[in-house]
Amino acid sequence: MNAIKSIVSWLAGRPALFDSLRWVLEGGFVQHRQIIKSHLSSTGRDVAWKVLDIGCGTGLYAAHFPANQYVGIDISPVYTNAARSKFPEHRFETGDARQLTFKGDDFDAAFISGVIHHLTDDDAVAVLKEAIRVIKPSGRLVVWEDIPAPWWNIVGHVAHRLDLGACIRAADGYRKLIEHALSDDSERPATQPSLHVYTVRSGFMDYAVFVCDFSAGPAEDQSD
Repeated sequence: MNAIKSIVSWLAGRPALFDSLRWVLEGGFVQHRQIIKSHLSSTGRDVAWKVLDIGCGTGLYAAHFPANQYVGIDISPVYTNAARSKFPEHRFETGDARQLTFKGDDFDAAFISGVIHHLTDDDAVAVLKEAIRVIKPSGRLVVWEDIPAPWWNIVGHVAHRLDLGACIRAADGYRKLIEHALSDDSERPATQPSLHVYTVRSGFMDYAVFVCDFSAGPAEDQSD
């Protein structure tokens, strides 16, 4: 198993190969695209949203947004360089999501995909708090993360054993982290977002999806 993990680590340092492996395991990212279409698309809005992609990797989702309405950030320069090569018109920055350099209320929406399961609780809350800080008071935060596979999903279990993220949690574990980050949001304590939670499967992988909508008024948990 350690030898296989070493191979996965080697692949992770080669963005094109790693993305190809993910494409197979994650069903061509079909559900990821649906999440973006459902919760982050500017279609039908009077003004296009400015969106921050936290942990953007190679810019897998950049094509779903106009170049002037999208910013991606990732801690790995290997990945942000690959993203710039694929999407030269889009903006990508290399940086630590626990300490974003953007101004407060700079984005209409932010999303985090496949990042939190790599982080300890403290680091996860720090990233979530920064995401909340840079979103406008009427904005939206969308998070989707790996959750444990059902017993019969052998491929999903093996993939998680090999995953470089050591903190895969049940949906309730991620929700508690999000609620913790929201409870520390002193700048808008009177307007906590609604929190809609549901699960999806894309390929062999299962995900919990969290939609925090600040424009919806008082806090409301709508778990499926």
